[in-house]
Amino acid sequence: MTSKFIHKGKWKLPTDENWTNGTLEFDIEQGTSLELFGTFNHSFLDRENQKIIIGKTTNGDITLIDCIYKGKKSIHNGVIIGKYEPLIILEGHHFTDISKIKFSQVIFRVFNLFQWLNLSGLDVRIKNQSKSYEIKYEEIQKIEFNLSNNCKGKITFDGPITTNGPYNAIELQEEAYITLDYSEQEYYKTILGDISKIVGFITLATFEQSYPKRIVFRDNEYKIESKHSNVNKYINCYYEHTSYNKKHKLRNPGQHLVGYQDILSNFPLIIEKWFSLYNDSQEVIFLVLNYFKDKYKFTTDKFIDTVRAIESYHRIHYNNDRIPKAEFDNLVSTILGQVKLNNEDYTWLKQRLIVNEPNLKSRIEDLIQKHSNEFIMSKISKINVFARQTTDSRNYYTHYDPKGKKKSLEGIELSDLTQINRAIIITCLLNNVGIDSEYLNDGLQYNLG
Repeated sequence: MTSKFIHKGKWKLPTDENWTNGTLEFDIEQGTSLELFGTFNHSFLDRENQKIIIGKTTNGDITLIDCIYKGKKSIHNGVIIGKYEPLIILEGHHFTDISKIKFSQVIFRVFNLFQWLNLSGLDVRIKNQSKSYEIKYEEIQKIEFNLSNNCKGKITFDGPITTNGPYNAIELQEEAYITLDYSEQEYYKTILGDISKIVGFITLATFEQSYPKRIVFRDNEYKIESKHSNVNKYINCYYEHTSYNKKHKLRNPGQHLVGYQDILSNFPLIIEKWFSLYNDSQEVIFLVLNYFKDKYKFTTDKFIDTVRAIESYHRIHYNNDRIPKAEFDNLVSTILGQVKLNNEDYTWLKQRLIVNEPNLKSRIEDLIQKHSNEFIMSKISKINVFARQTTDSRNYYTHYDPKGKKKSLEGIELSDLTQINRAIIITCLLNNVGIDSEYLNDGLQYNLG
């Protein structure tokens, strides 16, 4: 997925008979483009996107999914060039119906996964002052886990060795792969969503933006037919990944937020809980992970996103009624019964008496009380003061009321405030899936201290 390629071939819609020559280009950063010597949108007013375009190329059969029509242009001699931007490339098979693009297995690699696991089957011994070497490799035992009733996963390892060149160069590069097996065929978008969830966990654990490096689908329904045997096709998947950036770095174990070695005995349960957490806290996780796309740049938007994540997490996982509902309803009825207002003002007042939620200050205090750790407490001298500063700053940067400017923080102080709040919400998420705070102190200090 991280490599560029250009495939030349011929293309058509699933319902067409005639093929059109064209070139497909893929770049994980720049996206995908298909340029045709012709177009599938013949009318000037036809701006319709194409759900599927299939191709026969120098690299085999290809299916392009959700192809955005970018227009057409005329070149010399009346030749028309049509351009499309597919969102997904499936290489290795022709699919003609999006609803039937389903698979029972996916194999993929994730940036920083091998570094996070910190496992190796390689043993190198140097003898006699570098004149004698002994190299051994033993395959690392697989790591198994369940994600749902329909999905089982495993992490496997490989260390292929190559020898080449005039100097008999030897190269052995270890890598980790994740395989998800579904008991029933699953829609390809659902599988990509499952991959994103795992990528999100690796991003948080390593404290560096991760992304899928390669994705391969398999299913018994799609086979390569030959005279001797039929084997399952490997269907490669490519798409522009918005989180990919060359600036993202491989992280050493000492730089991770929490290491695999600290949680290895509970990892299967932790990753299963992480998937469950995604179901009810997806917005919170998105807001937290968005920070890693450019973690070295601070903006007030990052402060607002962090506070929104805190507020949403508390709303989902804590009692969201400031006072019991029955008592609140009675209180509202009493107030409305004692005022004499015209219909317009009465409606206005009633609409403002519907909120029975704790304020942001109370939410922050609740979360710190339950999810504090040594790092967080070392940064906060008084919890109520910290919570008030966060609330005042949130109010100002949300509404920009001049009256609130004096109470709000800015610059480096706002950045430091954001880092502490980020530590709070990250601790909440990881505590929720079963990672104790004691395993987070060093990682938080290194990355947010």
